[in-house]
Amino acid sequence: MPPTQRPRGATPEGELSGGLDAGSEAALRAALAECQAAQEALRHDATHDALTGLPNRVLFLDRLAHAVERGRRHKEFRFAVLSLDLDRFKAVNDSLGVRVGDEVIVDHARRLEQCVRGEDMVARLSGDEFAILLESLADDADAGRVAERMLRSLTAPVETREGVVFSTASIGIVLSSSGLEAGDDANIRLLQQAGVAMSRAKAAGRGRYEMFDRSMQARAATRLRMETDLRTAVERGEFELYYQPLVELQTGRVTELEALLRWRHPTRGIVPPLDFIPLAEETGLIVPIGSWVMADACRQVREWQGRFPRDEPLTLSVNLSVKQFAQPDFVANLVGIVRTSGLDPRCLKLEITETIAIDDPERTRGMLDELRGLGVRMYLDDFGTGYSSLGQLHRLSLDAIKIDRSFVMRMTDGPMHWQLVHTVRNLARNIGVAVIAEGVETVEQLAELRGLGCESAQGYLFSRPVPANEIEQMLERDPRW
Repeated sequence: MPPTQRPRGATPEGELSGGLDAGSEAALRAALAECQAAQEALRHDATHDALTGLPNRVLFLDRLAHAVERGRRHKEFRFAVLSLDLDRFKAVNDSLGVRVGDEVIVDHARRLEQCVRGEDMVARLSGDEFAILLESLADDADAGRVAERMLRSLTAPVETREGVVFSTASIGIVLSSSGLEAGDDANIRLLQQAGVAMSRAKAAGRGRYEMFDRSMQARAATRLRMETDLRTAVERGEFELYYQPLVELQTGRVTELEALLRWRHPTRGIVPPLDFIPLAEETGLIVPIGSWVMADACRQVREWQGRFPRDEPLTLSVNLSVKQFAQPDFVANLVGIVRTSGLDPRCLKLEITETIAIDDPERTRGMLDELRGLGVRMYLDDFGTGYSSLGQLHRLSLDAIKIDRSFVMRMTDGPMHWQLVHTVRNLARNIGVAVIAEGVETVEQLAELRGLGCESAQGYLFSRPVPANEIEQMLERDPRW
C-alpha cells in the first residue's frame, strides 16, 4: 500500500473525520468529553444516594450478588450482610424537622464508613435504613465485632443546627456460613434475612444486634400471614366483642360494661389479644378495628339500655389506642358513631393509657376538654404501670383512674401492698378523681376495697370477659355482690 494511502474509514492521528480544522476538532473533543462526563454522572446518580453519597440499593445488591457467586465458588470466602436502622428516628424528623434529620443521617453515614475497611461497602437503602457488606471475614465473630463498633459509634451525640441529638441503632446480621440458598435472587433473600434479624433486635429492646437464624424466618412468615389475615378480619366478620362488668361497690350492682376485642380466626380459633393487638397497633390497623369496636359496642349497649331500663342507665367503657387518639378526625368520627347508635354520650367512658396522657399533654388536654364538652367521660387505664403522677394527671381533668390489677391482687398479702392502694385512693380523693380497682378475685380484696372507699371494681370475682349472650343473662338476673 502506498505510504500516503489510508484504509477506508481510518482517521489520521490528530485529525477528526470530515476534515475539521483544529478549532472545530478541539470543540468536538470537548463536547464528547462533556457528554461522557454527563453519562458518568448519570451512572453515578443511578447507583448512589444523593444525600450521603453512599451506594444505593441497586449498587449494593449488585455487589452482594458478586459476593454470593464468589462464596459459591470458594467455600473459604466468608462474608456477612448487616441491616441497620436508626431507633425512633421518626421522632427526630417530627420534632426537629427534616433538615435536622438529614444532618443526622449524613453524620451517621460518615461514622459507619469509619467502622469498616476499604473493601467493605456501606449503603443507604432509604430513610434511616442502611446496609453493610463485610467481605473476606476471618471468622463469623468478625461481623459481631463490627456491629458492636457501629453501635458504640452511633450512640455519640450529633451536633445539629437545633442542638444535640442522641440516637441508637438496631442491627441484624446474616452470615454466608449459614448457607447460600440456590437461585438468582440469593442476594435479595440475604438482605431480607438481615432485615428480619434487625426487626428482632428492635423487638428485643433496640440499641443491639441480632444474628439471623431460620426460626426468625419462620416467625416472620407467621407474622406476615397474621398481618394479611388481620387486614381482612373486619370484612369477614371474624371479630367479636366480649364484655366484662364493672360493679359499683356501694350498691354491689353492675353499672358499666367494658368492651373487649376478640378475634375468632377461621383456622386458629380464638386468637389471644396479646398476639394480635400489638401487631394491629404497629401496622395502623388498630384505627379501623377500633372504629368497628366503638360502633358495635355503642349499638349493643344502647340496645341493652332499652331492654333492661334503669333509673341510672347502663354505661359503656372502651379502650383507646395511641394510634386512634392521634387521628386528627378522631373526635368527629366518634361523634358520628355515637349519634348513629343513639347512645347518650354521657354513657360512654373512654379509657386512655398514661402514654397518651403524657406524650403530648397540650394536645391531649385540648382533645379531652372537647370530649368532656360532649358529655363523654375519661378514665386512665392501668394506673401505676407508667411514669405519670396524679399531680400531672389532675391537669387533664380525668373522671377516674383504674388501679392496675398487679396492685389489687397483692393488697391482702401484707401491709405494704395495702398501703400502696390506700395511698392512691387518698390522693385521688384529694383531686376529685374516682378510683376503679381492676383484677379483683377474692372476697377479701373486695372487702378491703370497700373499706378504702373505692367507687367501682372489676375482676374474675364478678365475671370474666364473656360474650354478649352471657351478659344478657347477667342483666336479666341483676345480681348483687
